[in-house]
Formats: sequence, structure tokens, C-alpha cells
Amino acid sequence: MKCPASLAISLLLAAAAAPAAENAEFDRVSAGDYAAMLRDATHAYNRKDYAQAFPQLQRLACAGDKASQYLLGGMYILGQGTAKDDLTGYAWIKLAAEFSFSDYTSLAAKLEQALEPARREQGNAKAEDLRKRYGLIATGMSCHGEPRHGGYVIDTVICTPPSEGVGSVRLRRCLEAK
Repeated sequence: MKCPASLAISLLLAAAAAPAAENAEFDRVSAGDYAAMLRDATHAYNRKDYAQAFPQLQRLACAGDKASQYLLGGMYILGQGTAKDDLTGYAWIKLAAEFSFSDYTSLAAKLEQALEPARREQGNAKAEDLRKRYGLIATGMSCHGEPRHGGYVIDTVICTPPSEGVGSVRLRRCLEAK
């Protein structure tokens, strides 16, 4: 039987290892840097500088930002800044549709209808894998719809990563598929 002191030390070491493993999957960045990442990725995409936009949007998509997941999916489907990959594009768009915003859900439904049953099954499996790694629960991201131009029509999705104290947020890193 272990003595109480060694048992207590073992429990403390195990408890300390759990956050370290979780932190290996997240980066702590300033809220200002996160806002700059969003701005720079959007500007690159709007300028059609897809080579620059793709890695920036991919980073934000892994962090759980729904607008970035949606754009990244479109880039895969169209081969913008990356090789064309319909299934990966569909999976990212389906993940964006986890937040029930009509633009995301309607495109996901159209893509789903266009896929043959076997390909749809593959795409859904890929989307489920992405959801486990980059969905709202996995990333801790909080999203809401908002009118862009001050009206009553919700036409954009704003996502906010979890706070890591004053002025900093926690962003999920892109992880290798398991």
C-alpha cells in the first residue's frame, strides 16, 4: 500500500500533467493579435491573394472561427490557395454549419445533395472528425449572429475565443488527424 504522501504527490503530478497536455493543443494570444489575424485573413481573401489567405484562414478555422471555416471550405472546393478537394471543402462547410447560420447551412445542404451516397458518407465522416477537433465544444469558441450594417437582418457571424485573462485569448492549434 502506498503511503499517503506518495499518493498525494502522484495525484498532484497527474493533475499538473492534464492542463499541460491540453495547453499543448492551444496557443495564448492577445485579443488584439486575434483581431489582426481575422482582419489580415479577410483582407487577403478579398484581394484574391489566396496563397496568403489560405494558411491564415486555416489557422483561424482550427481555432473554431465559423466564418473562417466557411471560407476555407470554399477555398478547398474551388482550389484557391490549395489543391482542389471537394470532400475536405464540404467537411469544413458542414462544420461551419454547426452554428445554424442560413448561409452555412444552405450551402452545406446543397453540397450534400450533390454528393453521391458513398462520397457523402466519406465527407460526413471527415466533417465529424473536424467537429471533434475544431467544433464549438472542442475550441471553446462562442459565436453569435449580428447585423453588419446596423439593420435587423443577421448577415454575419462573430466568434469569440475563450478568454485567458486580461487581454488574451486561447486559440486551438491545427492538429493532425487521428
